[in-house]
Amino acid sequence: MSIDLGHEFFKVALMRQGVPLEIVLNGHSKRKTATATSFWEASRVFGDDALTHVGKAPDKVPMFYKHMLGWNFTSEADVAVGGDWWKSFALGDKFYKFNLGYGAERGAPTFKLSDLNEAEGEEVLASIIFFAKQMAEESAEGKPVRDLVVTVPSDATLRQRQAIVAAGEIAGCRVLSLVHETSAFAVQRAVDVTPDKGVSEVYLFYNAGSRKTEVSLVRFESRIAGMVAGKLAPVLTVLGSAVDYALGGHFLDILIAENRLKAFQEKYPKLASGVEKDPRALRKLLTQAQKTKAILSSNKVAPFIVESLFQDQDFQSTINRAEFEKISEGIFSRLTAPVEKALKDANLTMKDVNHVEVVGGAWRVPKVQEMLSEYFKKEGSSELPLGQHLNGEEAAAMGGALMAANFSSSFRVKKIFFSDITAHEYAVQVTALDGSWEKNLTTLYPVGTPLGGKKKLSFSLEEDFMVKLFEDGVLMSEYSVTGLKELLDGKWKEYNMTGPPKITASVPLEMSGIIEVKQPLVTIEELYWVNVTKEKPNKTANATSNKTANTTDDAKGDEAKVEGDEAKIEGDEAKAEGDEAEGEESKEAETATENATENATEDDAEPEVTWKQKKKKHEKKLTVTRMDYNPKPLTEARIKELKKKMEDQAEKEAEVGALAGLKNELEAAIYGSRDKLEKDEIIKVSTEPQREEVTKLCNELEEQDWTGLKKTDYENQLKTLQDLLGPLEERALEYEARADLPDTVKEALDAVKQMQAHIAKNMSWVNSSKTEAAEKKTDELKEWWSKKKKQQKELPLSEAPAYTKVDVLEKLSKLKKEWQKIMKLKKPKEVKPKKGKASNATSADDFAKAEEPAVPGTVEEVEKELAELREKKIAAVENEDFDAAHVLKQREQALVKQLAKLKEDGEAAEKPDSSEKPEL
Repeated sequence: MSIDLGHEFFKVALMRQGVPLEIVLNGHSKRKTATATSFWEASRVFGDDALTHVGKAPDKVPMFYKHMLGWNFTSEADVAVGGDWWKSFALGDKFYKFNLGYGAERGAPTFKLSDLNEAEGEEVLASIIFFAKQMAEESAEGKPVRDLVVTVPSDATLRQRQAIVAAGEIAGCRVLSLVHETSAFAVQRAVDVTPDKGVSEVYLFYNAGSRKTEVSLVRFESRIAGMVAGKLAPVLTVLGSAVDYALGGHFLDILIAENRLKAFQEKYPKLASGVEKDPRALRKLLTQAQKTKAILSSNKVAPFIVESLFQDQDFQSTINRAEFEKISEGIFSRLTAPVEKALKDANLTMKDVNHVEVVGGAWRVPKVQEMLSEYFKKEGSSELPLGQHLNGEEAAAMGGALMAANFSSSFRVKKIFFSDITAHEYAVQVTALDGSWEKNLTTLYPVGTPLGGKKKLSFSLEEDFMVKLFEDGVLMSEYSVTGLKELLDGKWKEYNMTGPPKITASVPLEMSGIIEVKQPLVTIEELYWVNVTKEKPNKTANATSNKTANTTDDAKGDEAKVEGDEAKIEGDEAKAEGDEAEGEESKEAETATENATENATEDDAEPEVTWKQKKKKHEKKLTVTRMDYNPKPLTEARIKELKKKMEDQAEKEAEVGALAGLKNELEAAIYGSRDKLEKDEIIKVSTEPQREEVTKLCNELEEQDWTGLKKTDYENQLKTLQDLLGPLEERALEYEARADLPDTVKEALDAVKQMQAHIAKNMSWVNSSKTEAAEKKTDELKEWWSKKKKQQKELPLSEAPAYTKVDVLEKLSKLKKEWQKIMKLKKPKEVKPKKGKASNATSADDFAKAEEPAVPGTVEEVEKELAELREKKIAAVENEDFDAAHVLKQREQALVKQLAKLKEDGEAAEKPDSSEKPEL
């Protein structure tokens, strides 16, 4: 699933194999859900349901805090009202009142949700993701959803990204990637836009959200993709981005709410001091402000009406668009600032922009559209309309899912080549563990570097060291690398090294924007000597020159072989890793020496032994330990702890939900039982003590204390009530059902009697044993029915009936099926006697057993018999005597062959002999 994690609302997109990409609906059948979780009750409440608790307990419903994760705060004073946290929050403490704590160990704020629950910011955010996961799994028909893509602002810091990844893991998801929000809009636009080959266009995406405004410049190009000739795929390159956290639609809501609050205080001065301290009244004002802003987008005047705002005092007023724009001038003046910053970062001007797309929700304000249109018209090379090709509410969630699908081989979607950039500079510095020395600061990834880079550090050292990671010049983490000194003083001490150890470490900048030091590796090169045996030439004086020459050539050939083997050994040893090959000599060299010795003659001199220098590489992984600086991210152990806590909480909430369902069912059963006891049909089939017993149990259940009851307690109580009332309901139903049962039995027996008469009159071929068995069952049913009617007549209505309608209907059905089975018996087929030469055969079997007559010898006889036989075959088929028809068909085939043969012989007899000479 992909989550467009907005400050006010979040949207969820679900990607499944074989199913189109879809937006997930919440429990209210809405496509967007409020980014809110209420911790006011024992069980968490999410989305729109959580907003109803804001007026009752605003500190139990954290909202609009997401971008505050990962910020650095140094003390409790920072999170107190009026401190740095609230200044950065920027929405004020009037409409949002959080009870914040300070985690000194991490240097991060916490939410005090209760006396016993002080939650990490990541833990609160994980509740939102957990709820989104539940929505996605419900939409996926119960199938588990584990993989997650989340949108983040383009300028999100390393700590903010780590916090969101941790929140996803706490919620039980595997975070595949973090996607820049406005970049996701660009990817969704690329679904419908692929520039022509060689064309390059720049799109400006203006994303005006609830809490922030983000602008991104993206270059759209195309390239050949796949094996199909001429098929193009879009290529997207982010050129620059800018974010303004003081510009958003919700700031306008707050301005309207504060303006109307001031109007109420002026109108009712006695209530002025109390209304601004009442959370319920403030929440009503803010909710109505959001509605009024939406009305002003299409009307010049909008009502502002709040019933029972404070102390049962209603408030009615109006606000016009001009007044709204006047109080919002400070917000509107910032509209173009992020555009200019993004252009500057991308080293572009508005004249380079070809298209503008507006997304988000705040751009719908008429003044926003007016000011942006004027700016783009003035600054651009030509008039640039505000493009509205994307669904500003959902396109980011859809685009994020498409980006993940493009990286996966499990989905087949339109290929989109995409490259995003980092808004921060990342540098590293290698230092001593004790700080006694340090190397120069190295910038690995400047601002604007494409994400997904893989760079390595490479240097020489002879002691353990530390790698410091900086983000925009601020120290984020220290990676202590150990194990090198131990190797040099121990296992590698006796090695004759060619130089100091070489250290390499990978520092990738992932597509999610997360960076860390990985895989530190040390490599040394060892020099060592091996002895090589060479064969000398034969020095015998009696050897001829030719023999000497041959011997010399052979020796040279052997030496070449040895040298070739030595080269092979050296190459193999150069590739060897680890310490397993230390001190071992080459097997190939030994084999070559043995072969040279065996080939030597008795007159040869002793072989010459020489020494050869060789090199060998040794590699070892080093141990790395990370230490983070404030604000510290959650550790792996802490994430596992919080994940277990959330799983336990979810299990308890599920049990609470089940208990609530059983409680409601029991309450409904109690009220329903009282109503049923007053019905006439129940009174007829029950006694007063029986009804009093049910009433007494209902009163006991209603008056008892249900606190602390378990699921089994509710189930047992519900079963006890059903066991008392159930027999009364069954008797009432049977009493009504038995009213027409005698007529039903009479009609069924009459039908059986008619079938019996029909069989006796018209189906003489039916075996008497079958009818006798059916007649016996009929008599048994009549006797059973008579007995049961008599028993029921003697029983009072308040006792269990002697029979049920279901029993009677089942017996009648079985009896009718028995007679219907007899009715379906078919009359045996009559066998007609055989005529002609096969007259002795009286049936198909007799015909088949009879000796087959010989075929006639003349054409006339064959044709005559063939005509008679075909008539018989047609008659056999009409009488459905297919066996006889088959036998006749075989005779017909024999006659046809005989007829053809006779005609062929006749034609041959009439034809003259071609060998005789014709008469002249």
